[in-house]
Amino acid sequence: MAIRLREVDGVQVALCAAKTFAEPGDVYIHDGWHYALAQKFWRDYEEVDIVDEEDIALAARLEVEDN
Repeated sequence: MAIRLREVDGVQVALCAAKTFAEPGDVYIHDGWHYALAQKFWRDYEEVDIVDEEDIALAARLEVEDN
């Protein structure tokens, strides 16, 4: 999944590129790079319980608002 990295009110978020419109300052991560990063994270973290509820809520709000 392609990703947009964006800073919103001082908070850095990763958003679904398919669900958001590009904005100035966004960093676009192509599917291939996302896959490579995901593989690295899976190797690094044996437990996947690392969840940031505030980040999830902000990303969900932005992805809905942009469409």
